Amino acid sequence: MIAADIRFEGFDVRSWTNLVSLFMPGLPARLARDPDPTDAPTAREGEPKAGSLLLVRDGQGLVLAAQHTQRGRIPELVGEPQGGTLPELCARYGAHRALVIREGVMEELAERLALRFAASSPESGYLGQVLMLLRAARELMDAGLVELWPNPIANVPVPSPATVRRALDLLLPNDRAAVMVLWDQGQLWTALTIRRRGGDIDLVAGPDLVTRWTGPLGGDWRRDYRVMVDAVARAVAPVHFGLFAEAGTVRSLLAAADPGAWAREVAVRNVVLQPMPRPVMAALGADAVRGVGRASARALGGLDLAGTLLPLAQTLRARVTQATTVTEILGFDPLAVLGAALRREDGEGEPSE
Repeated sequence: MIAADIRFEGFDVRSWTNLVSLFMPGLPARLARDPDPTDAPTAREGEPKAGSLLLVRDGQGLVLAAQHTQRGRIPELVGEPQGGTLPELCARYGAHRALVIREGVMEELAERLALRFAASSPESGYLGQVLMLLRAARELMDAGLVELWPNPIANVPVPSPATVRRALDLLLPNDRAAVMVLWDQGQLWTALTIRRRGGDIDLVAGPDLVTRWTGPLGGDWRRDYRVMVDAVARAVAPVHFGLFAEAGTVRSLLAAADPGAWAREVAVRNVVLQPMPRPVMAALGADAVRGVGRASARALGGLDLAGTLLPLAQTLRARVTQATTVTEILGFDPLAVLGAALRREDGEGEPSE
């Protein structure tokens, strides 16, 4: 999936941090924070949660090391039993999540990976190795050697390399490019151009290159996007999929749990998808139908029109696209998994024990 000679270029610190912060909302604040104190106090009442709690235990369950990723060490837990459930510890020390590993688990993980890498074919590449790592980590979790709370991927299957490539073929075929450009109050906030060639992603370009290809822009992103699509097509490859919007809009949509949110924003042109592949168009249609169904259930006292409309939408999608969706290929909805993780990062949707 990733070429051995992949090129990353056209980013500065600001634009790269902005891009990553879409998926790690607390990153800018963490980068600006003063160095961690030596020891982490318990969280004060009303203090927002931040960071992660890391514990290492021995075979008898005693804590060998305890660390808050943003507040420092927690010596009071060392040498003691864990001292509560993971949700309780997260609440006590103001952490979003907790990771507990058994002593020696990293050596066990390395051994499992070494055996699998030795038995794998050379064609498996980076993608195959990453998926092997995920499967080995899942096995350690199932064996109780690693605990993660909350675990947003507990019920998410680990797909095969062929499955991931099939999904990628749907989103970004060979010799095509995908573009995302985001603005903040009319100013270019970040941009990302990805090219796939020979089955692998060989170019990841940032806003410095995009603006070099386009030249001066008009200042209205709802018109400038056309210039960007044409410029990327000339400089990189024909554009298969483009997303253009304000950064705040996309950040909200990535974390949204509301069916129909993407379809609404596209309809009012707060998000411009151009070009829009047919599978994306079909997914937006299904998203809109789910949104209408939920709204109708609220308005009509529980009568859900989606039960009538969604089968019709699925039939139309099959006739129009003759293509399988990414969710059907992978066996899970990647946007839903990402949204749940981002809502957790923002302190919404606290999971139950």
